[in-house]
Amino acid sequence: MSLFNTSYLMGNDTVYGWGTRYFFTFYSEFGDEKTESAVEVTVLMVIFAVSVVANVSIAWAVLRYREMRTVTNCFLLNLTVADLLFAVTTPVLAYVRILPDWPFGDVVCRLLPYSQLVCGFVLLWTLTLISMDRHRCIVVPPYRSRLTPQRASMLTVITWMIALTVFLPVAFWFHEQPVQNGTIRVCTLVFPKNDTFQLSIVFTVSVVSLSSVLPLSMFVYHYQRIFHKLNKTRRKIERCTSHRSNPKAMSLQKNLSLPTANDGTIPQVLVRHEELRYRKHVHVVRVLLINVIVVLVMWLPMTVVMCLIYVDGSRDTEDTGFFLRSHHFIMGLVFALLNTVVNPILYGVLSENFRKCFARLWFISKRRRAVNRELLENMSKGGGGGGGGGGGGGSGFRTPSNGHCNSMMRPCSSASVVELPVTTAGSSSATNECW
Repeated sequence: MSLFNTSYLMGNDTVYGWGTRYFFTFYSEFGDEKTESAVEVTVLMVIFAVSVVANVSIAWAVLRYREMRTVTNCFLLNLTVADLLFAVTTPVLAYVRILPDWPFGDVVCRLLPYSQLVCGFVLLWTLTLISMDRHRCIVVPPYRSRLTPQRASMLTVITWMIALTVFLPVAFWFHEQPVQNGTIRVCTLVFPKNDTFQLSIVFTVSVVSLSSVLPLSMFVYHYQRIFHKLNKTRRKIERCTSHRSNPKAMSLQKNLSLPTANDGTIPQVLVRHEELRYRKHVHVVRVLLINVIVVLVMWLPMTVVMCLIYVDGSRDTEDTGFFLRSHHFIMGLVFALLNTVVNPILYGVLSENFRKCFARLWFISKRRRAVNRELLENMSKGGGGGGGGGGGGGSGFRTPSNGHCNSMMRPCSSASVVELPVTTAGSSSATNECW
């Protein structure tokens, strides 16, 4: 078999009228690169295993405990769904890297890239919604989210509907294509032929603008405003702490909503309270910013590769100066798939509330089963002799070996890694409180 290169194969397009041309193989790469394929398959399967375990743990924690069903955790649950759907495509990629002749048929060829693009769109826009909610909580008076878990769920449904609609043409333009005189089948993208305008450039510009440029612009705007607000709050708290008895500190009463004492000064306990709120905000924004940067860095290679595929594939048939290979596309996908691992790790490692819930899910249940088993054994042993008397030694009940009859962790806080806990007793039941 004579191949021009490992990723561009000659075939005849009978669907959109392009005729004989070269087709980029996307997921398949032909040649004798067994070592590289083995490394790719290993990395893909490790990502798949870790991503499924981590994201299922996040989803389980939110669904299992009612106190974790907050506004932002609804968005996080949406992220885990997108991550899981994206990660499920990994075994297909691994199989095709070993056996490049596309074996899954035309339907899977259409659904695979469609689902990947939809999940990427949902992921970026969900993070945008989180940044918008945090901006309202931190910057816009009265510093309270207008969202409820029901409204957050509705926004996630709208996000999915937009993504499914925007990328619907991808499901029609990707198809199984015979190449090399019909001896090989690959999954490739073919834009419809149009003599009036280039449909490929119109679609590429529109999708990149809606799925990348717009959410990136909103990221920059919201986080710039948040950082500016936090910086102002930090300076005011520092002045208030260093000049507690200074009359100028009275100006903080309006901005920080701090009542004054009888002598005209701001009580130190309230200053500490505001400082605690500020530190919580800083922690929240730091976690979110890390997550956003990670997402952008991991999706940037994929965005660049898709643009290069357009540039490389717009050549005339006689021009064979192709510079892209399928492994470039797979490397971009690997970076994007890594995001499905990083997201739950960020939430699990940096969120005390999720760590407590993970402990309850993974360890406390096992511990409870051991305690219950011990109690049942003790009751069965003492059931015949001391079961009737009041407090006799033959009652058969004794404290478990850990010294506690009810060794349960206290419930997780209603806050998530990006939902600040309520600090006042009066507002502890409000799910849309920023504090």
